[in-house]
Amino acid sequence: MLSIRQQIKNLAVILLLALLSACKAASPVQAASPAETAATHMLALINQRLAVAPLVAQSKWNSGAAIDDPVRETQILDDIALKAAQEDVDTALARNFFQSQFDAGKIVQAQLHARWRQQQLPPFTQAPDLARDVRPTLDKLTPELIATLKTLQTHLCDANVQDLLARRSDSLFNKDWDQATRERALAPLRCH
Repeated sequence: MLSIRQQIKNLAVILLLALLSACKAASPVQAASPAETAATHMLALINQRLAVAPLVAQSKWNSGAAIDDPVRETQILDDIALKAAQEDVDTALARNFFQSQFDAGKIVQAQLHARWRQQQLPPFTQAPDLARDVRPTLDKLTPELIATLKTLQTHLCDANVQDLLARRSDSLFNKDWDQATRERALAPLRCH
């Protein structure tokens, strides 16, 4: 007859073998693909870009400048198209994507201006300067957005990427961005 100590050892070996067998049989956790990683990163970058919209709104509130600036947008889009082409990013996709980011930012700005008009808010005492405070942030994000778009451009219709964009946008986007803002920002990333 086996001693209690030997029985415990045998039982431990059996349990260990069963555990190893179960681990081997269990489906492995799949690492995110480069496209899925890029999609998550893109959501974070879009959110960072939208976070600049309230600063732009404050600056334009103080200066009285129009929210819509089609001349400036065209200049930026032309520059983006050149940079996108240099990075082998489809220029039509890049233009469409960045126009959507401009539009989403303008939605945020218009909502803030409407709220401030209703509140009869006076000019801000320390509004940011567009050239000094805001554009450097946007200029820093642009190359990163283009690089991420490069990774995503051939994977936009992948089911996993579309699922991730739909599922993660709620958790990664600032809760202040309404559905219209989110949809506009994500529209070029939807599979068509």
